[in-house]
Amino acid sequence: MCLRRLLALSLLLAGPSAAAAGFPGEVLRSAGRVISSPARISKADLPAIGAVAAGGLVLYSLDGQLRRAFHKSRSRLNDEISEQAEKLGNGGYDAAIVAAYGGLGLLLKDAGMQDTSLLAAESFLAANAAGTLLKYAAGRARPYAEDGKRRFTPFRFKSARTSFPSGHTVSAFSLASVFAARSELWAVKGLVYSLASGVALQRVYADKHWASDVVLGAGIGI
Repeated sequence: MCLRRLLALSLLLAGPSAAAAGFPGEVLRSAGRVISSPARISKADLPAIGAVAAGGLVLYSLDGQLRRAFHKSRSRLNDEISEQAEKLGNGGYDAAIVAAYGGLGLLLKDAGMQDTSLLAAESFLAANAAGTLLKYAAGRARPYAEDGKRRFTPFRFKSARTSFPSGHTVSAFSLASVFAARSELWAVKGLVYSLASGVALQRVYADKHWASDVVLGAGIGI
């Protein structure tokens, strides 16, 4: 539902320019590039991929320990912070942010802001399309299901089996990467990535995801 809402809002804000620029088609092409990226791996990519894979395996091995560490950090203050941080990865809130930014661009007649809102919408939709497909294909049990980190049951289509990757983290980083790339200010880059990282930490803190889930989610979003 949030994907359709964001697409509709973005097209409404952009008006005819979105259709003229082939926005819907570009979203589909972007999603396809994300999904098919493994088929375009070259030899030059192998060292970096190997390093990432090794890091991912190490993190996967520590998922249980990290979950326990986050449990020990629970407090009323942290719960309140977590509740607010969750919103930054929620599709409805993300749609509102993109729509508001694009709307402000229209009011100010700022073509750069309007372009940024369209790019953010495209990034959000494409990254979430790939992330959602992977979620159902992997079928990893969420931590709160108490089935363990090694429980994978593909295509069960149940919320408790959609832990990998973290959708909230995908959403947060898909927007952060665009706003960071479109700004020349390091303060803005640091701010948006800090907020996105806060969403990732919140998902582990709230016991919705394993640490390895949010790392992959961030990678897909970026």
